[in-house]
Amino acid sequence: MRVRQWIGTIVAFALTAIAAVATPAGPSFSYGIMQNSCAPTDAPAIAIMLTTEPAQCKRVTGPFLSFAIWRDLPIHSGQVFEFGSGSSAGYAALCAKEGDCKRAESARIVFDNYQERSNASGHYELQVKGGETLKGSFEVKWCEKRVICW
Repeated sequence: MRVRQWIGTIVAFALTAIAAVATPAGPSFSYGIMQNSCAPTDAPAIAIMLTTEPAQCKRVTGPFLSFAIWRDLPIHSGQVFEFGSGSSAGYAALCAKEGDCKRAESARIVFDNYQERSNASGHYELQVKGGETLKGSFEVKWCEKRVICW
């Protein structure tokens, strides 16, 4: 009888450990939108907002990842952008809501597929202050937005 209890305890711990490893650490930012934007120098840029739920073109709500790219445009399939100290490609941030963002210490976004003014898919990794790392894959749709940079 003691052997069965001991084996039962071991199995319970093992299943708990497996569940903890299989559970993602944070939210998955798999959806989103991309649109025209402006760089700090008023040059053209592309803004990408990754969300936890399908997003609408007019407004992004809830937490989201924000990427702005203003170097090496236009974007193409297979392109990789890295952000962090010394990078001038753009920026990446974790946002609780619009206007409440923490800039990433480093980030990387890879476009596995990019269709100009249509959609894109790929994967990302973002590190924020405090050591939190967010990573995952995404699919975004293009949202038309008239922007004049000057």
